[in-house]
Amino acid sequence: MNDSGIKIEVHLIQNFAPSNLNRDDTGQPKSATFGGFRRARISSQCSKRGTRQMWRESGSASVGERTKLLKQELTPRLKVAGRSDEQIGIALDTFLGQFYSKMDGEKTAVLVFVSQEEMAVVKELIDRHWESLSAGSKVEGKDAKAAATELGKAKTSADIALFGRMLAEQPGRNTDGSCQVAHPISTHKVDMEMDFYTAVDDLNPADATGAGMMGVVGFNSACYYRYALVDRDQLARNLARKTERANGTWTQALGAEDYEEADRVIKAFLEAMVYSIPTGKQNSFAAQNLPSFGLFVRRQGGVPISLANAFVKPVRPTRDDDDLVGLSVAALTKHWDALKKVYGEQGVKTTSCFHLEQESRLSGLADSDKGSVKEAINAVLEAAKGQ
Repeated sequence: MNDSGIKIEVHLIQNFAPSNLNRDDTGQPKSATFGGFRRARISSQCSKRGTRQMWRESGSASVGERTKLLKQELTPRLKVAGRSDEQIGIALDTFLGQFYSKMDGEKTAVLVFVSQEEMAVVKELIDRHWESLSAGSKVEGKDAKAAATELGKAKTSADIALFGRMLAEQPGRNTDGSCQVAHPISTHKVDMEMDFYTAVDDLNPADATGAGMMGVVGFNSACYYRYALVDRDQLARNLARKTERANGTWTQALGAEDYEEADRVIKAFLEAMVYSIPTGKQNSFAAQNLPSFGLFVRRQGGVPISLANAFVKPVRPTRDDDDLVGLSVAALTKHWDALKKVYGEQGVKTTSCFHLEQESRLSGLADSDKGSVKEAINAVLEAAKGQ
């Protein structure tokens, strides 16, 4: 990430009702040890997938495809008169093997992350080199270099520009992610709880006893701290497909239109961080709870800072009028004030926050209260446009 450019941070406090939002390999809620205590955890991959799914449904940002079934996706696009299924299969195997990944039967050997625009370029390149590819011959020489260049310049999707991609066999076409997403962890220690459930066989005789099925599922109820960071300059470069030369300079300067597109994606990302909810076992628990507090920070220079250490000592209500959410917000804002006192501003230019009935807990962030999610997001993005 660029040390001197604009960074946008998001910090959320989100309390969920009993749930199993993100499972481990045994089917139990994921967890982690932090500060010497067991915490509930949601993986960063789960958070990213929630963002992509929300964008796919809302259309608020472009979404690529992460798949091993690229051959299956591209086959219908290449069906024209005079081409047999066998020729199409050979051409795709040859092209994908050369420019993306070795083939494992009808699938690529690894997951490939591509935008719709890049798939269109793949189709055009296969059409252009059809004679050799359909005969099983790779694209050679200057044509191969030109094809790789065209693929590298193909417009990328918002999720690839944010989260990056790796092509192990084509390292020159990797995309460095412009976004870092932490694993949400509970602000308090948790104990695993188990639900023993049974199901009745509706067609059992009236005098029959016993359950038709029984089982056990783990769950917990946790208040999470969630954190993510976006490098605005890197995001703009990724979206514009502007690359770095060997000497560390950029092939082209970023323009106002590049930053406008980046800000649209950042807005969509911040909205998705607030509104997207993990889908794990929601039919069983319906834990659909939005954040109780959110802080957006714009930095230029300085060091991005996670506020997770606000919860090294687990939050624990000790009085009847205490609650996990309020105590978590108070711990976060107190930690924010302490960091500011000891380390200074660290490039902070703008702070904006929203909350649900937490006015008394905001401490030094009271002046940053914007009253709503929409206004808080707009405030941090409008400030960024001035740079």
